Amino acid sequence: MINLRRPIDTRDRVLQVARELFAERGYRGTSLRDIAKRIGVKAPSLLHHFPSKQQLYLAVLDQLFESVEDATKAIVWTHESRQERMRQAVADMVDFIASHPDLVRIMWKEMADESGVGRQVLKRRLPPLFSTAVKFIFRGQRDGEFRSEVDPLHFMWGLNAITIGYFAISAMIQRLWSINLLEHAMIDRRKRELTDMVERTLFTF
Repeated sequence: MINLRRPIDTRDRVLQVARELFAERGYRGTSLRDIAKRIGVKAPSLLHHFPSKQQLYLAVLDQLFESVEDATKAIVWTHESRQERMRQAVADMVDFIASHPDLVRIMWKEMADESGVGRQVLKRRLPPLFSTAVKFIFRGQRDGEFRSEVDPLHFMWGLNAITIGYFAISAMIQRLWSINLLEHAMIDRRKRELTDMVERTLFTF
């Protein structure tokens, strides 16, 4: 039974539960009542932290992007060669997505829905992330570590799509072929495959 007198948990708890439900059911399939029920409070209690479902959803997206940005900065500012940093970026990106399954489900829905309520967050957050990656590749091209004929932006679009896409289709693969793409051995294999693709496409030797 829901304890309607229990004080609402912290803002972070609201964001966590909202993220789980938005990932499971999508924005339109999730109500404030659903979120409040899982926490164990009345729906109006959520309004103490967020004025509307839309504002809560946008806060969830912003939180996810902050995690991605932190992971990106950790790679860009190391002192290894750019080729080694690119290898590490591929491995870290796969590990990061594997450990944040909610991110994949929410982002995939948003990217596929041009009228999604989160499009304002994507417009604000995605271009700077891609800009960081493009500048990184451009500098590598200038210094002779990356192939000059590769278009950095197109390369990053493709790498993003096949990386996130792998996780987005994992549930379907499990249902149709009974193969678990998320088990440790398969994740390691995916990292090797992506690293090989990046080296063959981008690196000079």
